[in-house]
Amino acid sequence: MPEGSADDTASGTADDTGGDADHAAARLPDAPSAFFTALVTEHFVLQTARGITVSESSTRAAIYLTTLSSALVAFGFLADTDFATGYLAVVIPVVVLLGVFTYERLVQTSLEDVVALAAMQRIRRWYGTILPGAPRYFPVPEDRMAPNELLDIGLRLSWRGVFFTLSSAIAVVNCIVAGAGAALLTASTSAPSGSLAAGVVTAVLLAGAHGIYQERRYARVLAILRSAAPATDV
Repeated sequence: MPEGSADDTASGTADDTGGDADHAAARLPDAPSAFFTALVTEHFVLQTARGITVSESSTRAAIYLTTLSSALVAFGFLADTDFATGYLAVVIPVVVLLGVFTYERLVQTSLEDVVALAAMQRIRRWYGTILPGAPRYFPVPEDRMAPNELLDIGLRLSWRGVFFTLSSAIAVVNCIVAGAGAALLTASTSAPSGSLAAGVVTAVLLAGAHGIYQERRYARVLAILRSAAPATDV
C-alpha cells in the first residue's frame, strides 16, 4: 500500500464531499485528456437527454390527442340518444384534466431541452478554444439572428413565439374543449348566443393564462441561465 494512503482514506471518510475522489483526480497522470473524455461523455449525455425530451413530448401529445379523438368518435354514436348529455358531462372534465397535465409536462420537457442545449453550447465554446481556427468548426450563436442550426431555443424575437410551441398547441386545443364544456354548461340557463359567448370567453381566457404561464416559466429559466453563464463558461 502506498505510503500515506491510510491517512488519505481516513480524511476522505471524514469529508462529506468524497475526499478520495478529489485525491485521485489530483493524481491523474494526464488530467487534460481525462477532462476531455469526461467533456465528450457529458456532451453525449446531454444530446441523449434532449432526444428523450422530444420523444416524451411527442408521446404525451399523441396520448392526449388520441384520447380526445376517441371521445369525439364515441360521442358521435351517442349524439342522438338520451345518454349524450351525461356522456359529455363525464368526458369533458376528464379530457380537460388530461390536457392540463399534458400541457404542464410539455412545458417542463421543453425547459429541460433548453437547459441541456445551453450546457451543450458551453461545451462547444470550449471545443473552439482547443486549436487556432477551431471556432470555424464549432460556431456558437452570438445573437438572436445567428445563422446557426443550434441557435439557442427560447431566445425568441417576440413574446408571441410562446404560442408556437407544442405545449401551446395542446393548450389551445384543450382550451377549446373547456370552452365547449362551458357553453354546454350554460346552454340550459341562457340563450344560444349567451352560451356561445361563454364558451368563447372561457377558451380565450384560458389560452391567455396558459401563454402567460409558459412565458414566465421560460423567462425564469433563461434568467437563471444568463446569470450562471459568466461563472460556468469556459
